[in-house]
Amino acid sequence: MKKHNKYPNLFEPIKIGQTILKNRFVHTATVTGYGADTSPTPKLINYHQTLASNEVAMIVTELMPVHSTSIANPFLVSAYDTKNSKLFSKWASAVSDEGSHLIGQIGHVGRQQLWNPLSTPLSASAEPDPLSWTVPRKMSLSDINDVINGFIGSAQILHEAGFSGIELHGAHGYLLTQFMSPFSNKRKDSYGGSLKKRLRIIYEISHKVRDLCGEKFIIGLKMPCDEGVEGGIDKEEAEEIGRIVNNSMPIDYLCFSQGNFSPSLEDHLPDMNFPNRPFQSIHADLKLALPSIPIITVGKIESAEAAENIIKENKADLVGFSRALISDPAFVAKVKQDNESSIRPCIYCNFCWGEIHAGRGMKCIHKADRLNISNTNMIKNKPKIKNRVLIVGGGIAGMESAAKASQYFSEVNLLSNSENLGGKLQWEALLPGRSIINDEISFQKNRIRELGVKVKHCKVTPEIIFNFDPTHVVLACGASFTWPTSLTKSKTIKNIVEATYPLLDKNAELKGTAVIYDQDHTAACYATAELLASRFSRVIILTSKPTIGSKINYISMIGVFRRLLNLNIEIIPFSIPTNYEGNILTIKNPINKNINQINNVTYFTFATPKKPNNELLEPVVNAGIECTLVGDCDSPRGLAGAISDGSKITA
Repeated sequence: MKKHNKYPNLFEPIKIGQTILKNRFVHTATVTGYGADTSPTPKLINYHQTLASNEVAMIVTELMPVHSTSIANPFLVSAYDTKNSKLFSKWASAVSDEGSHLIGQIGHVGRQQLWNPLSTPLSASAEPDPLSWTVPRKMSLSDINDVINGFIGSAQILHEAGFSGIELHGAHGYLLTQFMSPFSNKRKDSYGGSLKKRLRIIYEISHKVRDLCGEKFIIGLKMPCDEGVEGGIDKEEAEEIGRIVNNSMPIDYLCFSQGNFSPSLEDHLPDMNFPNRPFQSIHADLKLALPSIPIITVGKIESAEAAENIIKENKADLVGFSRALISDPAFVAKVKQDNESSIRPCIYCNFCWGEIHAGRGMKCIHKADRLNISNTNMIKNKPKIKNRVLIVGGGIAGMESAAKASQYFSEVNLLSNSENLGGKLQWEALLPGRSIINDEISFQKNRIRELGVKVKHCKVTPEIIFNFDPTHVVLACGASFTWPTSLTKSKTIKNIVEATYPLLDKNAELKGTAVIYDQDHTAACYATAELLASRFSRVIILTSKPTIGSKINYISMIGVFRRLLNLNIEIIPFSIPTNYEGNILTIKNPINKNINQINNVTYFTFATPKKPNNELLEPVVNAGIECTLVGDCDSPRGLAGAISDGSKITA
């Protein structure tokens, strides 16, 4: 087989157990929320088929419960239920027909029974779940035997349906972890105490599955490399677990992950504030210690180049991707075709995770977009409607609309008030921990250039618009912060964008206290607080709500609190500003009406609900021109809304 010119190691086949994988790309287990009534749906099957058709060698499903005591959420597919057998066969065939291998991740939530308050949670010991403080029932030997049989029966059902194998979910604090870890296993019998006894449940499951399903059936184990809690599994214990597993169990590969349902949960899904590959060094050390068993490494692996180096330097045998494939399911195919510039970048915002755990099903900020540069030539050569579309606004909504309009219309122009494209995301990308947002801006700019969109930077007026003689106008002019209703207007107080720009070029320490009034609750607001903490000795966030961050997913919010606490940034809930004069800020509690003051406030700014910048709508409509509002200019939302609105432009 001819080696790939740029990434010879990534596209080198590998043998896992008795199975040959065509390359080193793995779609790691990812909850999608696409199942329904504990069964797979066409949407779920199609998602994995799409990945398989785009060269992903092995696809691991999301957690599938093995027992009726583990129905965490009805969108999770029950592996133990024979009602799903025909759908399992369809699922496996959809993936295998594309030359990929489908691995069913099977497990039990144990004490992390967060979604079903009427179910009795079970665990190795009656230790509370660190996230919900749910106290489980300690499993009897009969309970353990029932669950083991659930694993075995589930594996058999998947094997008969044509799955290539299973992955035992022993990470993220679920039941197998609860047995493996001294943090959660306080038993004194044959399933607790020594490490070997804590691993007994995995030993019994893996051997019985091997006996039942044969040597060709892949059996993998996902396990912690570091739980991130005192008394839990750390790298040293993970290495010992790996040795025991490799020497005594029929396990074909190990996939390392980190964190459990404590505050270390953020390690499970490192967001844009983490460095790239934050846990890869731990995985590499474990690979060095466990050279004879294939290792899958995961966690914010930012590019094919980084993945190639991991394989080349023998730091892992396979590379797991999830969010990058959600952002662009054709990621691997584009890498193989030397078309990396067309890959829609993942910016690790964790929007996808937030949507899943809100029960809305997996969505990406890029969900609405399936246009990419790989089909630019097809778009250019496709017959176009002879309309003149004018996009007003150079932010993400404007560029997204311009790219979409290029599919259908013969002439697309974009006007931008700013000298640079990107809108207010340019500001956000300058804040601490947010620079990866530039990847999205660059992708958008490169794409509209490839598609032949003409861009003009000028002060946009109705006359400028009319001079283009457009048949259709798209207004993507964004939105602006409104003045806080509790304060008298003042020219000395600026909104958070206007107020922070001057600080971005200054490193000097400033005197006094900085205060942000937060009615925004987005990550940009708290990144601004981090910036202020590097300039002022005291920083305070005021919010009228009981807490902050209502628009941020739980995992990323752990990191927000961690950074704010480390910087000693104060948070004052139930507070609204009523007066700012002479460096004294007066605040009022909207619940009990108490009045307080903050002294020596030398810097005060606000992030409030926004008002659409739609002033151009009336003159355009009055001129008889068809007009569409998109993004914040239609209704202030966020990046996902801006990108989604690009789909409004159709023939």
